Amino acid sequence: MEPLEERETQVAAWLKKIFGDHPIPQYEVNPRTTEILHHLSERNRVRDRDVYLVVEDLKQKASEYESEGATFSQRHGCFSVSSVPSSTIGETGKIKATDYTFEEKIGVLFRLNAESISCSSEN
Repeated sequence: MEPLEERETQVAAWLKKIFGDHPIPQYEVNPRTTEILHHLSERNRVRDRDVYLVVEDLKQKASEYESEGATFSQRHGCFSVSSVPSSTIGETGKIKATDYTFEEKIGVLFRLNAESISCSSEN
């Protein structure tokens, strides 16, 4: 078991981390409050580690799904956002429709509609 002074130091460091730039509320420093706060800090550390692992797992799954979607799109010839040339996408992530003539816009709409019909009929 850690000495009380070491736990008090750990609790103070944890509270500083949690409250950041805000002032740490005053509390009575005694063995009981130190023990309670130390226990909370340990549970918080474990929870933070678990959340980190979940976030990393979700990032990996998102990458795998993106890869699977690209593979599906290539195999079935379906439209996907990743198949749109990057030159047609502006800084906001939206397609720059003003760069095309009316006829080109209509042609794109018809192609997208035809692709979505052919993709949905293959399911």
